[in-house]
Amino acid sequence: MPSPASITYFHGARLITGDGQTVITDGGIVVDDGVIVDIGPQEFLHVPENAARVDLTGKTVMPAIINPHGHIGYLRDATVSKENYSRENVLDHLHRLAYYGVSVFQSLGTDRDDVEINLRNAQRSGELDDPELPLLFTAGTGLVAPTPSEINGGPYFATDVVHEVATAEEARATVRQLARKQPDAIKFWVDDRWGTRNKLTPEVYTAIIEEAHHLGYPAIAHIFELADAKGVLRAGANGIAHMVRDPGPDAELIELLQRDDVFAFTSMGIQRTAYDTSGWLEEPALTDTVSVKARKEVGEHLASLTPEAVQKGMAGYAVLENSLRAYVEGGVRVLLSADTGARTQFFGIAEHREIESMVRAGMPVLQAIRSSSQLPAEVLGLTDRGTLEAGKRADLLVLDANPLDAIANTRRISAVYFAGHAIDREGLRARWAAETTA
Repeated sequence: MPSPASITYFHGARLITGDGQTVITDGGIVVDDGVIVDIGPQEFLHVPENAARVDLTGKTVMPAIINPHGHIGYLRDATVSKENYSRENVLDHLHRLAYYGVSVFQSLGTDRDDVEINLRNAQRSGELDDPELPLLFTAGTGLVAPTPSEINGGPYFATDVVHEVATAEEARATVRQLARKQPDAIKFWVDDRWGTRNKLTPEVYTAIIEEAHHLGYPAIAHIFELADAKGVLRAGANGIAHMVRDPGPDAELIELLQRDDVFAFTSMGIQRTAYDTSGWLEEPALTDTVSVKARKEVGEHLASLTPEAVQKGMAGYAVLENSLRAYVEGGVRVLLSADTGARTQFFGIAEHREIESMVRAGMPVLQAIRSSSQLPAEVLGLTDRGTLEAGKRADLLVLDANPLDAIANTRRISAVYFAGHAIDREGLRARWAAETTA
């Protein structure tokens, strides 16, 4: 029997379990050594008399967020650049994610000097034993087509670290090279950057996918165009890291996504923040962690946009909303993807704004929460988290208001717990105070 002193009882809250359907009113969660051992309506729970008790009356609890797509280490203030990249910046970004209740983060294909691989390995070996850090996943460095005499079409902040492959033989050899470091996935880009760069050909990306699968790794494709999405799916990609641009998905794409239960990342908010002039930069949840300098620079950029540019940008965003609705109606496995760390996708807050974007586009709230917790946990092979249920880690996002009433309430955070450990949010705010109040 566990010692009562080792048990914590969280009681009185509304519990959104993360399975897409279950909500428990006046619920309780019994946690022993960071693991949920019982959960349900308070009246049915047996709680040891000497258990520590945390009163959450009036609060709502949902699972901590899991983001399977971002790029860590490059963002500082409002600048995304290789000059910003360092181990210290990666750790800072992880703490910002923890502040907002993001317990797992996967960085896709833009590692530099093996910083992410080494941090991930240190976490998993126990050498880096910090209970306030999210679990880091990384695809190491990804693959892209070369463009002769030009930079390649990889992410603009990491074109120098992605691997250029022009033939199937080069692709297979590069995947084997990457596999020596045991990444969590193989990431590749199929993107001509609005006609300015070369794309990976079907022959080459098929070789990437086949070699990744042969070595036991999932293959995730960055795509924007409908034809490219269909091509990588026919070749066996496990997931696509963006929804398609205009004209959006068609019936054949939905069928291909369903056929092999391929996951699709949302990646909507990155388009929205680029054109959203609604005053979101002064939201209290954002000003907790984002510097005055960053807010000023982004605000000035948004103010400089012409009405025509805003209209065009939001029209593109509307295509993504339509795409999400088509995916949901078609039964596609949709996962939250904030593309955090790119452009103005600020760490932690971007994940919450992505959930809001999903709901605003028509996804039911409980399904959006499942897409930010249970489903990405399954894709990442994490059997110990993703939902609030017995046997899972007590990774809890405690809210002051109910997201079922308004999805923006996920940002009204009262507390965050990783494996039953309370994140020191006040201490983290103090760490960033000079930046956010100057």
